Amino acid sequence: MEELVVKRWRKNGKDRLYVNRSGPRGQAVAWYDCITNEMHVLVEELRDAASAKIAEWRRANQSQVQYEGERPAARNPLQAPAVPPLPTLTPDDDLALNRPGASLQEMARAKELEHSRLVRLASRLTRGTLVPESIRNGLAGELAVGSALERLASAGWHVLHGIKWPSGSDIDHLAIGPSGVFTVNAKHHEGASVWVGDVMLRINGGSTDYLRNSEFEAARTAKLLRYWCGRDIPVQPVIGVVGAKTIKIEGRNPTVLVLNADSIDRALAARSHVLSAGQVASIYAVARHKQVWLSTRSKRRSR
Repeated sequence: MEELVVKRWRKNGKDRLYVNRSGPRGQAVAWYDCITNEMHVLVEELRDAASAKIAEWRRANQSQVQYEGERPAARNPLQAPAVPPLPTLTPDDDLALNRPGASLQEMARAKELEHSRLVRLASRLTRGTLVPESIRNGLAGELAVGSALERLASAGWHVLHGIKWPSGSDIDHLAIGPSGVFTVNAKHHEGASVWVGDVMLRINGGSTDYLRNSEFEAARTAKLLRYWCGRDIPVQPVIGVVGAKTIKIEGRNPTVLVLNADSIDRALAARSHVLSAGQVASIYAVARHKQVWLSTRSKRRSR
């Protein structure tokens, strides 16, 4: 990865962070306005690297600078401690490298390996499958929702996939963008009729625990991000439905967004903007760390 450096510049009432290529005459690839909390990218292919460097600088220098709109209230002895330093980000720990459905693909391969080589060969020759239908459906759902969410990248969003908790369960997708932070659970129900009330989601008339589980996942994520980011970050739970014949929303005050996977990207992008580019970058810089989600803090919060 190309080395980048951050330099602070203050003059005539302006306060900016410039991200430059290394060297005495390093080219600027992005700059961040400390007053408006907005990032301006000059070299698009280095957007993610520049975002990470800005977030890293802000975390390391938070005691030296106070940003407009982020003025802390009077110190309360019961407040959470200062934001902890992020773990070192290695390729093995970078969730940005995860692809949609990777965990389920591993499960599918494990199921195939439970059978002998002869059985696996026969299955391929007859175009059969040794993978349970639940895994195949789940994988198709995560691939469809993940692909739709990836379309948000051009609008300043970041999407992470397969974020594992210490228990082994995972968040299918996490979308971070101008409209906020969203935990997205993919559900594949081909040809089904989906009904959504305030506290219940039904598939072909049958009850599910989808809404409750989605709310719990979002609340858990919000608590973890608050600890690592040092401020409250609302997280909206979302269910992306794949293959449904109909989706009927009848709840008056739904706490979970239930969206058709085909248009989930447009639905999220159309929501009111609540985060600046700088805030998006700083949250993403935290969320992409695998060890953040596997940390002792994560285990303590999950009880």
